Amino acid sequence: MQSENDHCSQNAGFIFVHHIRACSMCTIKARRFFLNHGLTNAEIKDFFDNGMPIARFEELFGHDAMAQQVIMRAKEDG
Repeated sequence: MQSENDHCSQNAGFIFVHHIRACSMCTIKARRFFLNHGLTNAEIKDFFDNGMPIARFEELFGHDAMAQQVIMRAKEDG
């Protein structure tokens, strides 16, 4: 299992599940949010496995206040 610090430099510019959890958000509800905003199950699995570039996440979800919290957290970590 990777630690929080393993994600820092090599994955700067990406949002990962740990950013969602760091904002005290549930991954089950995040999955539902992604589905409601047009992501497929395969895209959601890819995000959970590999993360997503911050720019893409902002493009898709930047209008949402909770998503903005996750974006800010990822940028702080980057």
